[in-house]
Amino acid sequence: MGVGVSFEKYQKIERKGTPTSVHFECTKITEYNIGIHETREVRFKVGGKNDDEKRGIKFELNNANISLSTSSWKAENEWILRTKITGRKSGETIITVKVEGKTINTITVKCVDYKDVFSEEDVKRLIEDYERSHVFNRSGNVIGNGYCILSADKGIGALLNDKKNFYSEPNLKSQGGNGVRLESSTKRAKVIQSLGYINSEFSIKTNNYNTNNEPTRLETSLKSKIQQDLKGRMGYHVYYYSMHGEYHVMTLLIDNNNPCKVIYSILDQGYVDERNLDFEDIDTKFLSLAQKFWKNKNQNAKIIYMWKIKQK
Repeated sequence: MGVGVSFEKYQKIERKGTPTSVHFECTKITEYNIGIHETREVRFKVGGKNDDEKRGIKFELNNANISLSTSSWKAENEWILRTKITGRKSGETIITVKVEGKTINTITVKCVDYKDVFSEEDVKRLIEDYERSHVFNRSGNVIGNGYCILSADKGIGALLNDKKNFYSEPNLKSQGGNGVRLESSTKRAKVIQSLGYINSEFSIKTNNYNTNNEPTRLETSLKSKIQQDLKGRMGYHVYYYSMHGEYHVMTLLIDNNNPCKVIYSILDQGYVDERNLDFEDIDTKFLSLAQKFWKNKNQNAKIIYMWKIKQK
C-alpha cells in the first residue's frame, strides 16, 4: 500500500510557488521617468498566483540616482507594493528584485529632467494662481471680456516661476506691476516662444471649416496629437491654448503620472474651468466646447491652437 498525502496538504503543495516577477501595476508604463528632486508614489504588483504565503521581497539599487522610501516587504503573490521614488541625480537606475534572496527580475527607472514635463510642485503653483483668478473674476472688477488671456498668462508665469515676463496683478508699473501687455493668443505665443518657453505647437480645425454649419467632429484627433507629444513620458504636461478664433484663451493640464488612468483639466478664470476629466474622452469634450462657442459667439471661428509649454 503506497504512502498517501491528505487532500488538504496536497492543496498547499500545489498552490505554493514563488512570485514570477514584481512589475509596475500599470502595464502601460513604457518608460518610468522621474525628475531630479521630484518624489512620486509608485505601485508594483507581485506576480504569480496567491498561495497565502508571505515572502521577503527586497529592491536593490545599482546606484544612488534615485532613492526609495520603502525597499523591502513581506508580501504574498498578487499583492500591491507601494513605495515613493525620489529623483536624486540624472541617469538610469536598475532595481534588482529579490525574493528570499533570489533574483527574479529587474526594473529600470530613468531620472531625467525633461524640459516639457512638470512636477507636482510646479503644477501646484499654476493651480493656486488660477484659484486667485477665480476670486478676482467673481469680484466684478474685471474690465471687458479679456480676462481669460490675462489669467492664462499669469498662470503660465506661475508655473514657470517667471514673474518678470508674464502678466502680473497689479499690471501697471506705476502700481508695482511689470507692465506686460497682451493682444491675442497667437501674438502672445510668439513672444513666449522667443522667451524659450514653447516646446511645440499644433492646430486642429473643426469639420465645418469651409462652411458656417455647426461643427460635428474635429478634423484631427486632439487625443492623438497630445499622445504624440507625451511620448509615454510620465508627469504633468501643460498647453497654452485658444479656441473660437482666439476668443477664449485657457490652459490645458495633462496628468500622465499614471499612464493607465490619464486625466486632464481645463484651467480657466471661471467660464469653462473643469478638473480631472478622463483623457479618453478629450475629443468629445473639445467638440462640445466648439459647438457651444459656435452657437453663442462667432460662427466663423473654427480652429483650436495649442502650444506645449516647457522650461528653459
